[in-house]
Amino acid sequence: MSSGTGIDGYRRYLAERNGTPDLSRRRLERREEFFASIEATPIRSRRTVDRDAFLRNLRRRHPEAGLERELAWLLATAKLNQTERFGVGLGEIYGRNSTPDTPPERVYVELEEHYHSRLLAYVLAMFDLPFQVVPPPLVMRQFVKLNVFLPERPGMPFVGAAEMAGCVMFAELRRAGVAIFGDEPEVAARIASLYDEILTDEIGHVGYCAARCSPIGRRIMRALYPHLGRLVARQTPEILLVVDRHDLYERLDRPFDIAALTREVPMPTFIAAVP
Repeated sequence: MSSGTGIDGYRRYLAERNGTPDLSRRRLERREEFFASIEATPIRSRRTVDRDAFLRNLRRRHPEAGLERELAWLLATAKLNQTERFGVGLGEIYGRNSTPDTPPERVYVELEEHYHSRLLAYVLAMFDLPFQVVPPPLVMRQFVKLNVFLPERPGMPFVGAAEMAGCVMFAELRRAGVAIFGDEPEVAARIASLYDEILTDEIGHVGYCAARCSPIGRRIMRALYPHLGRLVARQTPEILLVVDRHDLYERLDRPFDIAALTREVPMPTFIAAVP
């Protein structure tokens, strides 16, 4: 883990990690190299997943009763990033990061968010399941709109708290997926690898938001984080079918530990500021 050199250091880290950004084509040079390696070594699970049940539940607000744990995990994987995707798309419509004076780190962060959907699509592809865009629940859509339309300074603590909650959810789903599919080591390893890419980005985004906040803003981030974590879990109820509710809420009640999260991923991370 690297930290301590603020946004300038984070900007250098992003350039080294991602390579040249291409906002018009939504591409990052080195991320494309990573995906090429994934596509060169495809992995398929031996399990037979009920595709019809997956597609039915993908658009349901509450999952059907009696859902198998592995299917609940795949649905959580398919749904967890939909709110983030909605927010990025809405920000693009309003040109949040496309002006000539947009700082490069904001371009990198936006493109990283785009890649998260693609990473999760590769997870689903191992089970011959599609990644479909579905609208997030109404409450989450309103929260996203608030963040998009608020000026950056008052809105940044809300974005940062959401990124903190996202870190925990991705870490918990990563751990659950590795355990659920542990009898297929190649599948479990690929799940870990794809989730690690997302978690590494999310850790950086938390640090970036903290660096953009005042000390009061960082206190607001910390105060909001457990509440937003619970909101995400309630709005994506499949999470609570694969992650123990008591353990998750207990983790959310503890102070956010970004250093512990960095120890869960094998690649270098960068934290521009500790929230």
